[in-house]
Amino acid sequence: MTKRQRVFAAINRTASDATPWQFDLTSAVKDKLKAYYNTDDLHEATGDHVVYVGPNNPAGLVIEQPGPDIIRNEFGSEWRRSARDSSYGDWGELLSYPLLEPSLDGYSFPDGSLLGRWETVSQTREQFPDHFLIASAYGLFESAWGLCGFENYLGYLMGDQDFVRELTEKLADYSCKVTEQLKGLDVDGIRFGDDWGFQDRLMVRAEVWRDLYKQAYAKIFSAARDAGAVVMMHSCGNLTEIIPDLIEIGLQVLHPLQPEAMDVKKCQKEYGKDITFWGGLGSQSTIPHGTPEDNRKEVLDMLRIFQDGGYILAPAGAIPTEAPVENVVAIIETAKEQIQVSS
Repeated sequence: MTKRQRVFAAINRTASDATPWQFDLTSAVKDKLKAYYNTDDLHEATGDHVVYVGPNNPAGLVIEQPGPDIIRNEFGSEWRRSARDSSYGDWGELLSYPLLEPSLDGYSFPDGSLLGRWETVSQTREQFPDHFLIASAYGLFESAWGLCGFENYLGYLMGDQDFVRELTEKLADYSCKVTEQLKGLDVDGIRFGDDWGFQDRLMVRAEVWRDLYKQAYAKIFSAARDAGAVVMMHSCGNLTEIIPDLIEIGLQVLHPLQPEAMDVKKCQKEYGKDITFWGGLGSQSTIPHGTPEDNRKEVLDMLRIFQDGGYILAPAGAIPTEAPVENVVAIIETAKEQIQVSS
């Protein structure tokens, strides 16, 4: 089977020769693995089943950039994209945002229907014909606080919910228009990115999430299905309380299933027939702090828990920079052993 076929088999719960796997890696971990495997081609070395493609600015839209390490996006927010300390990770930070008050008055919302956003899809598919190709898409929560500032936006959730609702609807409309442009392109899935969870609970009460966001997510998920793509979502933290809602509105794959935040066995037992879980390996625990044998055992445990399908083996978030390379290699080689055994 090809890697693409294995991922579809996992999502559709059909017969397969192996559970597919995927690895998010920080740049420091990539460097360790390149040295270990003596190659720059980590897709080949790791056997990773997934390839991502992201949107670019629409044709003809030129956005003046403040500096080499700062990116101003179509919404007018400015982000530092380079890590201050690569020993910690690759995550940037929000530097400035256009909505200084809870109002859209005077703000020109970007037009999601502008064409030319997915020019790299064909080239990426040509390069990786046998991989599962995922288009990365904006979610609703992170896009909103990127416009308002994180602390400000949380305050608006408490005191200005009419504004939050209006902004969410605008973002959903924008997302749908961007997604519509993927119709006819050879993309397998669309993954919306939002981090909704603390380690032990949602960042907002479940009833607030349902009131302000649920129908907007239903709308963007529907647009993804209309584009012929598998509907996928990334959200760190504990989302257990709203998994039934996400299933109801059409989510097919949920990432990253953090074992430090969610009960993996309970999730599989209660929801495993209705949704595919992607992740599950301890990026905050076993991978950085265990032994190679601990990591091998965790991989085998996850493969056993999800032996009936509905699973993509992966770390629960990017493998942290402090992870010993021997631990990462143990995960990779244990995943690859499935193919050797089946053949």
